Amino acid sequence: MASVALQSKDHRDLLDIVDKLRSQGLGRYVDLPEIIVYGDQSAGKSSVPEAISGLRFPSKDNLYTRFPTKLILRRDTIPAIKITITPGPERTPSEREKLLSFESSIDINKSGLTLMID
Repeated sequence: MASVALQSKDHRDLLDIVDKLRSQGLGRYVDLPEIIVYGDQSAGKSSVPEAISGLRFPSKDNLYTRFPTKLILRRDTIPAIKITITPGPERTPSEREKLLSFESSIDINKSGLTLMID
């Protein structure tokens, strides 16, 4: 079996397909690869995504772990972060529309992640 480079186009395409399947709800029927981190307060939950991504997440008032956070990591030549919101089922249609339309891109070289989460 030939080895596949971590940054190959085939690998990126496969990850994109997995993300698309997950966004369509297929994860309810088929086990798609993911890592879930949960635990008690101050148990080190934010250390796991920090170690995997290489990014430092803000710790002010424990905001980062007060809401579910999904990371989709891709290697690229330009470091970038895109932030979206997935509303819960209890939201009204107008709230869902507003939250689904939110999208922000930030410059991680200027502590943008900390400012966005704070």
